[in-house]
Amino acid sequence: MAKTREVTFYSDGLKLAATLYLPEDRAGAPARPTAVLCHGLRADRKVFLPAFAEEFVRAGYVTMIPDYRGFGDSEGPRHRLISREREEDIINAMTFLAMQPEVDANRIGLFGISYGGATAIGAAARDPRVRCVVSVVTFGDGDRWMRNSRRLWEYFRLRETVARDRQRRVTTGASEYVDFSAILLPTPAEEELYKGQDLAALRITLPLETADDIMNYRPERVVHEIAPRPLLLIAGDQDYLVGWEESSRLYELARDPKELIILPGMNHYQVYSAGFRPTIEAGLRTFRRALG
Repeated sequence: MAKTREVTFYSDGLKLAATLYLPEDRAGAPARPTAVLCHGLRADRKVFLPAFAEEFVRAGYVTMIPDYRGFGDSEGPRHRLISREREEDIINAMTFLAMQPEVDANRIGLFGISYGGATAIGAAARDPRVRCVVSVVTFGDGDRWMRNSRRLWEYFRLRETVARDRQRRVTTGASEYVDFSAILLPTPAEEELYKGQDLAALRITLPLETADDIMNYRPERVVHEIAPRPLLLIAGDQDYLVGWEESSRLYELARDPKELIILPGMNHYQVYSAGFRPTIEAGLRTFRRALG
């Protein structure tokens, strides 16, 4: 097990919680390259990503998993996911990391899974301090994702619901909270994920404002701005939540150096299980090439 340190930092005036995973260093060891791990839409820093953090530390990287505002132990309206704010939280996490003696501020990379992969792309496009990006089972166009993940009449019903909520927000100041499954349709892979696991942290309600934001979030519009820093995209060819075509489109629009890996037989959630090893090994290869 890696040595850990619980830390806090501020993002737009909100106190955010994060866990630092630290390699065992001798006194006087030089500052190390660092990975920031970006969790998915419903998760927090204690779900799924710690296993990836352990592998990064084993490979010699300082690693941080922050809780975005409103998630986990961080301040902010509960589970209100706004894409630009998540990017800002990661950018502020990097500023905090650059102040830590264990961290080489010139060698920081981002590793994101699912929605966290989109956040990593958006944050890297905005902040040149990011030296590489690994984005796993993510999307390039939120509206296209929402449309392709449901039947057409369900998509238009969602748009109507979001439009009504937009009116509610401007007249009452509050968004309606709904079960997460109203925005992220359950799949057989989701049902399999819950078997034998305590994943209560994922069974949350989300504001419809989040659906509105997702449908207007298009990281594919900025993915080209990551170059000349390396970008790795990983998808599963049986991902029924976020189709592999989303990563393929991001790859088409990105500039070199870039790499796309499609994992055969893998669905969205298997990157945490059956696909864990190829995912982390490919991610570490990209980090080594970029950060040493």
